[in-house]
Amino acid sequence: MAKLMKRLLALIMVGICTVGFALPACAQATLDDILKRVEALERENASLKAEVMALKEKPAMPAATAQVAAAPAAATPAVNFLKTKLDVEMYGFIMAQGSYADSDMASSNAPRVAPKENGSSQSEFGMAGNDTRLGFNVKGPDLEDGGKVSGKIEIDFANSQTATYTPRLRHAYVQLDYPKWAVNAGQNWDIFAPINPSILNPDILWGQGNVGYRHPQVHIVNKWGDVWGGKLTSKTGILDTDDVTNENSGVPVLATYTGYETKIMGMPATFGVSGLLGEVEASGDQDHSLWAVAFGMTLKMTDWLAFKAEGFSGAKLDDFLGGSTLGMTSYLASGLDKKPFRVKGGFAELTYNPIKKVEMNLGAGIDMVNDDAFINPVAAPGVGTTSDASNVYEYNTTTYTNIKYSLSKELQVGLEYQYFKTEWVDGSKGDANRIMSAVIYKF
Repeated sequence: MAKLMKRLLALIMVGICTVGFALPACAQATLDDILKRVEALERENASLKAEVMALKEKPAMPAATAQVAAAPAAATPAVNFLKTKLDVEMYGFIMAQGSYADSDMASSNAPRVAPKENGSSQSEFGMAGNDTRLGFNVKGPDLEDGGKVSGKIEIDFANSQTATYTPRLRHAYVQLDYPKWAVNAGQNWDIFAPINPSILNPDILWGQGNVGYRHPQVHIVNKWGDVWGGKLTSKTGILDTDDVTNENSGVPVLATYTGYETKIMGMPATFGVSGLLGEVEASGDQDHSLWAVAFGMTLKMTDWLAFKAEGFSGAKLDDFLGGSTLGMTSYLASGLDKKPFRVKGGFAELTYNPIKKVEMNLGAGIDMVNDDAFINPVAAPGVGTTSDASNVYEYNTTTYTNIKYSLSKELQVGLEYQYFKTEWVDGSKGDANRIMSAVIYKF
């Protein structure tokens, strides 16, 4: 029995020793790994303590400075290079054009009449960039009673048809707006005959059926609101033609316009009637009336087809680019008095947009001068010479077509063909063909 107990105890000791030696061998690797992690944690803890101590030694950052430092760079206000408190928007375009005519034109840049057939027939090519435009729209500050103040100043470089590119003032006006009325003062488009054609030729059918220019003026706008299912607006004001024959009369030119926006069988349409009334001083104390009436309309037939037209009649409209540039001529019966030319004309245009980026226009215009003032075109020298009749056209017509393609929102290219036909009071005639290309970069 004693021997059996000794053997069992020896077996237990052997088992204990075997397990005891085996466990350290298995757990040794795990223990080493734990020790290494503890050492890494101690190093990280020491590093964090050092950083905390360093931050405590620095002076505290003010709250405002901390907010600015934390703000993103985009939050910094943009610098106003114009140094004004007003809201100023710059706009304009760069226009480069080239043209070719099969006969000598008055100008390769912006012709109005055809040359006489017995004159020069030299073909002509020209390039220009003086119709480039630069402008600024200005807004505010608004008035305390709710009135909104705005203004515009705009120039181009078409002061001459040469390459001198002298700056020319186009617009310079201020406007005060209220919900029902507005006042505009400065140099602006005439409120008379406000419709213009979509033509590339910078002389937008002036002397060929389109009238109306830019003059110093002041006018009041009345917004009458809904009338018979449409929108009625009227403008009334006075202007200065910058013509000495008008200024010497001591009478400003009264201008009016009434426009009515409505729909015809669902198609947006605008109808307008306008007028002018003033005086011009002729020889001595004799004054004559400057007057005109004009009718115009626009019609948007579909999203891709539109129509516009305007017609006029009046006297002494050269300051509004209608009729002869002479404005008045010698009344040959007496050789002393000067009568204003009676003129009439108009234009019509069809616009087609087959796709969003393409615009095509087709139009025609005519400007006619009543030559009854020429009692005898072949008169004795000093009584009214033939030079009067030879420098005044009896009628001037044009037809044109163009296509404009927008390469992008800012960049547009265009090509235009225009035909001119002119007949003067003395019987001379002439016609011409002209092709023009243009590149326009808007900004």
